[in-house]
Amino acid sequence: MNFNGKLTAKIVIKDDYVRTDGTSTLYLQIFVSGQKKKIPLHIAVKPIYFDKVKQRVKSKDIFHKDYNLIIEKSLADLNKIEIKYRLENENLTMDKLLHEYQNPSSRIDFIKFWEMEMENQKLIRDNATVQQQLSTLRKVKGYQNSILFYEITKDFYEKMIFHFEKVEKNAPHTIQTLAKNFKKYLHIANELGVKTPLKYQDIKMPKCVSNRAFLLPDEVFKLYEYYNSQFINESLKNILARFLFSCFTGLRISDIRAISLENVVNDILIFFAQKTGKLQRIQLSESALKFIGNDKLFYGEYTDQHINRELKQIVKACGIKKNVTFHVSRHSFATNFLICGGRVEDLQKLLGHSEIKETMVYVHIVESITDKQIHNMNDILTKKPLN
Repeated sequence: MNFNGKLTAKIVIKDDYVRTDGTSTLYLQIFVSGQKKKIPLHIAVKPIYFDKVKQRVKSKDIFHKDYNLIIEKSLADLNKIEIKYRLENENLTMDKLLHEYQNPSSRIDFIKFWEMEMENQKLIRDNATVQQQLSTLRKVKGYQNSILFYEITKDFYEKMIFHFEKVEKNAPHTIQTLAKNFKKYLHIANELGVKTPLKYQDIKMPKCVSNRAFLLPDEVFKLYEYYNSQFINESLKNILARFLFSCFTGLRISDIRAISLENVVNDILIFFAQKTGKLQRIQLSESALKFIGNDKLFYGEYTDQHINRELKQIVKACGIKKNVTFHVSRHSFATNFLICGGRVEDLQKLLGHSEIKETMVYVHIVESITDKQIHNMNDILTKKPLN
């Protein structure tokens, strides 16, 4: 069957190999711009029951009607793909054709596409990022289990966001994460040529006033005192060493898990960030060096969940009334770096941010702190004079 000059297809039988039951396998043979590919149809018939001219199973085979329906459906699916690309004036390559043919629902259903693309993301993203995106996918599926691409309109998107904001009462940061991940996978689909009424460029990220938890210098010092106290056991000390090291380096927990002493050269930490894959270089301060070992960077093996659970107990023991997870150490590093006079451009490099606007969040946090502290000067005129 000749579709458009670039794409041709035919049904062939591999009769040079006969199975023990006397049958040979049928294939859909495709040619696209000089490239050839055989796709098994999962049909096997005796060679004498296959008409090579008509490319159909002869009526002598008891299952000829079913087999011929499978053949015709395969050719029809191929024809639909070719017509779609021709009408959209897109270049049809062998890779695109195989992707479309083997994953038909991914071209129709955004949820199916997202699920399939997640498998690719698992190969290039760190586990924390993958889990975050899977969590968003589950939320979206909970809202609507199947989302056809033509359903993705401005109205649909706004209703979905409204649902999570007002009905589910999700926090602003959760809404922002949902919007970011929805936009990411719509972007991938659009880049692959999938047409949607709402394009990924049309999705504006919701503004989220940052309420990121962080520890101020005096709170970090409280943890340091506890780290050096006689009351802390070995396991908690190992966990707190990781956390405090990140308070002075800004490392994510995934990077803490990946680095070793080999990454430290002349008190400089050199590593590839797990989340972004970027090469990063961080000069370790005297404070950071206090929390690494001589023969091993960090001692003990702990899951992320265990670390976060124990951190809550640690901060409680130190009288710190904040909801602390390991990632708070990264926020604390960024905030305190700026409070201590660090430049935002340098902080951007240390955190490995690709855009300065990511880092500016911490500038706004520090500004809000100084805006409050300026009012402390009111006490100068309200306090009674000393006798």
